[in-house]
Amino acid sequence: MVVRRRRKYRKKLGSRSYHGDTKNRRGSGIRGGYGKAGAWDHKFFLYMHELVKKGFKPPKRRERRSINVGDLEEALPRLEKEGYAKREGKSIVVDLTSAGYDRLMGRGTISTPVVVKVAYATARAVEKIKAAGGQVIGSGSEGS
Repeated sequence: MVVRRRRKYRKKLGSRSYHGDTKNRRGSGIRGGYGKAGAWDHKFFLYMHELVKKGFKPPKRRERRSINVGDLEEALPRLEKEGYAKREGKSIVVDLTSAGYDRLMGRGTISTPVVVKVAYATARAVEKIKAAGGQVIGSGSEGS
């Protein structure tokens, strides 16, 4: 059976106070700006969770440069030209630390006798340089 009763809002349509103040219907006055306007002011608590800093920034890590034994032999002419290597008798003295290298790795082969100054060298690299008649000088040389 159909209920013959009008809805309440129809009765209140002429009223000025139903569904809030009439002021709220004019323009954009109650909005308080567009988007995140007022995030630090009148809408602060709405955006507080976005304004809080989260997490941390990890410290910047220094990039470590390494060179292989095989690449060292190829780079000898360039290092000599730049002043990081010089000939002393039959061998070549190479200062890899001042050239910007931190570590000497063992990949490749070397036939030239070289005296290498470097902070760190792997045991395999020291082995190969000694086999070629050279030497590795460094405080943290691994295996020397």
